Amino acid sequence: MLRARVLIVAAVIGAFAGLGPVPAFAQTPDAYFEFLMARRLESEGNNPGALAALERAAKASPESAEVKAEIAAFHYRRNQRAEAEKAARAALALDEKSVEANRVLGHILTAVVESAGDRPSLQTAATLKDAILHLERSLAGAPAADIQVQYTLGQLYIRSGDSDKAVQMLTRVLGQNPNSVPGRLMLARAHAAGRDLPGAISVLDEVVEDEPRVAAALGQYQEQAGRPLDAARSYTIALAQQPTNADLKVRRIIALHAAKEFGRAAGFAADARKQHQQDARFPQLQARALFDSGDRSGAIAVLEQTVRSSPSDSATQFALVDLYQDAGRSSDAERVLRQIIANEPANANALNTLGYLLAVRGDKLDEAITLVRRALEKEPDNGAYLDTLGWALFRKGDLNDAEKYLLAAAERLPGNSEVQDHLGDLHARRGRWQEAIAAWGRALEGEPPADKPAVERKIADARTKLRR
Repeated sequence: MLRARVLIVAAVIGAFAGLGPVPAFAQTPDAYFEFLMARRLESEGNNPGALAALERAAKASPESAEVKAEIAAFHYRRNQRAEAEKAARAALALDEKSVEANRVLGHILTAVVESAGDRPSLQTAATLKDAILHLERSLAGAPAADIQVQYTLGQLYIRSGDSDKAVQMLTRVLGQNPNSVPGRLMLARAHAAGRDLPGAISVLDEVVEDEPRVAAALGQYQEQAGRPLDAARSYTIALAQQPTNADLKVRRIIALHAAKEFGRAAGFAADARKQHQQDARFPQLQARALFDSGDRSGAIAVLEQTVRSSPSDSATQFALVDLYQDAGRSSDAERVLRQIIANEPANANALNTLGYLLAVRGDKLDEAITLVRRALEKEPDNGAYLDTLGWALFRKGDLNDAEKYLLAAAERLPGNSEVQDHLGDLHARRGRWQEAIAAWGRALEGEPPADKPAVERKIADARTKLRR
């Protein structure tokens, strides 16, 4: 009988190479024999027989963490996660350093974290911490580096906000497999998560000619780094592989526009309009590029034609409103906004935009206030809407109510230069020169105001009044 078992063991040694290494056993010969038989049966596709053999091995050596870890791995390979987790935890109760049990449980917990998406919660944060702990233990005890565990740990470090560890781990992954596109993309993501955009760009730039699959991600990092021309070139490389990808075309046009290559941006948008006739983004992009290149009439003509062919497309109507306003055609902007509201009476953005247009012009102020109050019924905490209402009340002369809404808007949008400018004007109207100067100062510190010299003049005038 013993000779027969020895022959069987010898026969199965080469049959389970794809199922992972055989752990060192300090258990009974019966358990080891059943363990090997399970590997052989699984390699032959006899999963019920393999599981039965593993259960016999566990019965023969009830204190064996290795057998229970193998049962966990068996279930994990079958995507039976509940059974795998139960067996892995049983193994870890016997040996918390079990490489295989930690590996299996770590991957199961990683799947739980990924299924939560970007929804933060205390439970997800705790699961993430446990997943990292188990994979770190698995990696520490493994006789050889497990590249899949390293890659997964790199992902988890990014998610946990530890970009330094992520970079270190994913650099190890890439060192073992420099041709891995997923590994290179994840390493670039780790650099970007740590605000190291040059590092992210370098990781991808060095292979983009041979691996155009990284070009789209490279373009996004170049855009974020303020290199729009480089980004446009990267998107061109990506489009050579995906010539019908509308999103890549949009990104290239946006990058060229940011680089002030308005003619090229308009040309690519015109070409894309022919290829993607139902995609309203391309006429909008073409019109904006034409307008900024100086062809205002051509830009407006593009969107007027698009609106006539798609009268219910409010996004294109809003784009046309922007062009009309930039061209100083306030009455045309008002007409289109009223068309949007006629079609969509509850469109809060349209209600607010028309209300603001009227408030800035200083006419129909009662209607402006009514329109914005309707918008606030839909979005009561919207800082932009609060600012519009405050500004309309200010223009009407109702300073007490105006102050209430402008202060609320400034609290919600502290970095918005227009909101702070409005608040400064209100303080100035009430003779509060120090508060006005502070608000106008915040307007200059945030995003560039539409008329920076005008804000600076108001600050200078206020300081003169204070000295008097």
